[in-house]
Amino acid sequence: MKPSPLEPPPPIGADETLDDFAGGTIRIIQKKRGYRFSVDAPLLARFISLRDPSRILDLGTGCGVLPLLLARRFPLSCFCAIEISPELTDLARRNILINNAADRIFLLRGDIRRLSHFLRPGTFDAVIANPPYRPLSTGRINPDPQKAMARHEIGLTLTDLLKAAAHALKVRGRWFVIYPAWRQVSLLTLCRQYRLEPKRLQPVHSFPEKEAEWVLLEAVYEGKEELHCLPPFVLYPDGEHYHPAFLDWLKGEGERNRP
Repeated sequence: MKPSPLEPPPPIGADETLDDFAGGTIRIIQKKRGYRFSVDAPLLARFISLRDPSRILDLGTGCGVLPLLLARRFPLSCFCAIEISPELTDLARRNILINNAADRIFLLRGDIRRLSHFLRPGTFDAVIANPPYRPLSTGRINPDPQKAMARHEIGLTLTDLLKAAAHALKVRGRWFVIYPAWRQVSLLTLCRQYRLEPKRLQPVHSFPEKEAEWVLLEAVYEGKEELHCLPPFVLYPDGEHYHPAFLDWLKGEGERNRP
């Protein structure tokens, strides 16, 4: 995806950075201070497996990085990206424009907890999310409002998220999420409560000798019981450098050596 010659590129502020991904095919504007996406977003994007074309809903898009990464992988699919923060909505809008993706990514500012008020049920083939993961009762809340909302369940709980996903998905539609490993029991339990049957689960470790930090999960709305526990993925297998296959993926060099 390259900037459209018909659209002037959005201006980059003095408090912002412009970063290249996927061999320069994707460019992301981010604030120097405040919320910046981290490795969990590309980990989730790489885990997602879908038919192309699909209709995909991103719950809490932030700066828009997930649909932009997935638009490269699924060139025939279209996306709806929802964000509640006005600042992040504007950032996502500019990122969509600078990547010439406005014809495939529809951006909507809205509250995921009120999703049923503005989106019809059973509309999407897939719903994706990299949600806030800490209950308010755990950990220090970051003084930066964007970072706080990205990490703590201030405006959106796991229950809210799963309720929204179940509303939006077609029968047999797919739900993809990355979540802390220490909360996977809550994740799996609530998935079943909202008829999202877990199908693929992969633990992600930063280092070989450490416990898993995240789990990647695919669930199917109204699916039958059959969970595949995938081999662990180690982000830094030598203790210092990214896994070669993940690094290739970040550089836009394909999906070979997928662990």
